[in-house]
Amino acid sequence: MVINVLAEQGNPRTQNSIMDQSRILIVDDDRLMLTLLAGVLRHEGFHHVERATNGKQALELLLQFRPEIVFLDIEMPDLNGIDTLKAIKAYGVVTQVVMVTATPTTQYVKDAKESGAAGFLVKPVSPAKVADAVKTCLLKARQEEGEIELCIYDPSHS
Repeated sequence: MVINVLAEQGNPRTQNSIMDQSRILIVDDDRLMLTLLAGVLRHEGFHHVERATNGKQALELLLQFRPEIVFLDIEMPDLNGIDTLKAIKAYGVVTQVVMVTATPTTQYVKDAKESGAAGFLVKPVSPAKVADAVKTCLLKARQEEGEIELCIYDPSHS
């Protein structure tokens, strides 16, 4: 099935259905950041949002909650974000992982990309960037599951 992404994003029924069904996990050792991200996601219409304060807790929730998207802080005690991402991929759980950090070093970006991250956000994150990341990841997840084939419409080439 081919869906015009721009048309589908504008369809309130499709958007509400996707938001109602989507599960998102936020992992950050900063409780304020957890609260802020969860608030942004709920404001955007996502109601199935779980939180973890470290990588070990995230891995436990991941297996129970099976989120489509994980927002994962890089710098955390015990199990950092890169190692948590590697564990997520080793478990074989199909999820889109967006790395989040206040210190975007070249090495972090390289490690995240090589470990399978779907995206990278730099703190402080704006609500618009969070919303864009979620929409992009959900479309990518649906495409990987075989539910849709992306058909990008560029009006400048009509």
